[in-house]
Amino acid sequence: MHQLTEAANAFYNMSLAHEITVDSEFRIEKCESLEDSLECTVKETMKRAFWDLLRSSLEADPPDYQPALRLLVEIKQSLNGLVLPNQKTLQKLVDSSLDLDAAREQLNQTGHLSLENYAIQVINLMRQFCAPVRDQEVENLRKIDDPVEAFRNAFIVLEEMHMDLANFTITQMRPFIRQQAVNYERSKFADFLKAQEVIGIDGLRRTREWIREAHLRLSPSNEAVTSPNNVPPTNVSFSVTGGCDSNSEEAIPLTPNNILREAYLALLTWPVDKEWPETVVMDQQRLVELGNQLTNIVTLTSLVLVVCTYIASNASELLADLPELMKTRPNMMLEVKRLLCQTGVYVFRTYTIDSLEKKASLLVDEIKYTLERWLNEIVPTASQPGNSKTALFLLPSQMSTILESQIREVVYGRHPVYQLMQKRALTFLRSALSPNPSESVPLPSGFSVLVDATLPSQIDTFNKSAACRTDPSAPCSSTQSLPMNVPAMATGVRSAKSPLSEDNDACKNELSRLYCKPEHLSLTNLASRMLPLLIHNRNVFGPRYAEIIQSILIPRTNEPKRSLQSTSLDREPSTFELDTDNNQNNHSNCIDDSSNGGSGSNDMVMQ
Repeated sequence: MHQLTEAANAFYNMSLAHEITVDSEFRIEKCESLEDSLECTVKETMKRAFWDLLRSSLEADPPDYQPALRLLVEIKQSLNGLVLPNQKTLQKLVDSSLDLDAAREQLNQTGHLSLENYAIQVINLMRQFCAPVRDQEVENLRKIDDPVEAFRNAFIVLEEMHMDLANFTITQMRPFIRQQAVNYERSKFADFLKAQEVIGIDGLRRTREWIREAHLRLSPSNEAVTSPNNVPPTNVSFSVTGGCDSNSEEAIPLTPNNILREAYLALLTWPVDKEWPETVVMDQQRLVELGNQLTNIVTLTSLVLVVCTYIASNASELLADLPELMKTRPNMMLEVKRLLCQTGVYVFRTYTIDSLEKKASLLVDEIKYTLERWLNEIVPTASQPGNSKTALFLLPSQMSTILESQIREVVYGRHPVYQLMQKRALTFLRSALSPNPSESVPLPSGFSVLVDATLPSQIDTFNKSAACRTDPSAPCSSTQSLPMNVPAMATGVRSAKSPLSEDNDACKNELSRLYCKPEHLSLTNLASRMLPLLIHNRNVFGPRYAEIIQSILIPRTNEPKRSLQSTSLDREPSTFELDTDNNQNNHSNCIDDSSNGGSGSNDMVMQ
């Protein structure tokens, strides 16, 4: 048990070093409990009791200053914690300003302790030690006349100052931590494995299964497993702007690097209820976000293609004057694509989505509303009863039902187009993360529809007039943003009190931060975010992976047994063997849109 406790502490330290290494924005923050939680209630009760006891001691007759002396001891220790060991002058300043021996002598001689004077001394010291961002908070302490309240608030500011110092230290030490991170993580992980081995636990069991599954997916003899998330094969040849069908994939050589790359790609579609491999558990949250990013990219691209195809195939039914409209608005379908992209971006940015059903309902409502708004704009006097100027053009009931069914199939990942686009996205990532990337990795066919919609100039157009938000018959050009706050109803008219609008709180928690960045709706962005994680993971756990892959591959050959770590993994050029920041940045720069401001190009420049 003692060994397990030490191993757990080592794993915690390893996790902290890992976070500092891979997350340039990592900061230590105060852990805020929920207001109605038991933990928060207990903490607040104990704090209140402490300060109430101090006040009652000072108000007693005669006053009891012993609790106040203990308080000054804690404050002095806290201030000394803000001084570095080599700052001898500041240490002497703290000792002279808060001379507790003199305070005890004063108390013994006079029976009184001037807490007001000590409060001023504490505030003066805090003013010298605090970061500029805390200056105003420290100055506000001078306005408090009650010494008990002054000390209580001083403790709050001191806690913030300690976090400021910790974060400053992390920033200064990050380059040095990164230099030692690989060896440090290897060492601590080895200690963790040894502690588990003592009690008969295989600390790499899930990692072995993860790599073995990747090997099976690449194995020519296993045709049943076709994708990282084990989606059943779908033989589709749905034509999407000239793309190839799903049966045109070339066999991937069964090499150690390809097996490991396939294992990494499987993490993007990792089942929610499945345990994560031990070697990637520290990056679990980041990989979940990357998986959500991939899902959103594929979902939005598929929705645009499916909806546009359906509208185009039924254009003659929807638009009676189609030939005339084609003359006056030759780019109608481009407008629809742009509006649909913006609709998806709007939904992902605005709502906290915690279930597929909610996601499907939101997208169904928003897409219907967008289409009806667009139809009312281009056909303001459409063939509605009475041909009135105020008549609303609504999607026919049957067409609306079919469209809703198609959208839901896409969101749930059952639509053939979704499955095709997911395969293309994974093929693109497979090429972008290849040990030998070609000079240019083209963006998969169909994904260029997101390029224009994710430009900052398009995202900044999400402010709309009230009439455009609530009345589908009001003028609303395609350059305007999407409606805000309330979802579209089946009739195309928005309700100001829709139940769905209650959850409209953008970026309100950690789960929704992914949806608040439109640039994340880009495969190139996904590849560039994923690459540094894989490089670091490969550098740390490469020897472990080599042993596992060796045990899988060697029995399948008649070659003499030899170490993969010293042969194929070293000889074969590997994207993931880079271990310097410069190399990471250089490879990341290889993946970039060549859209020239959203021109729709499908190529990526390898610089």
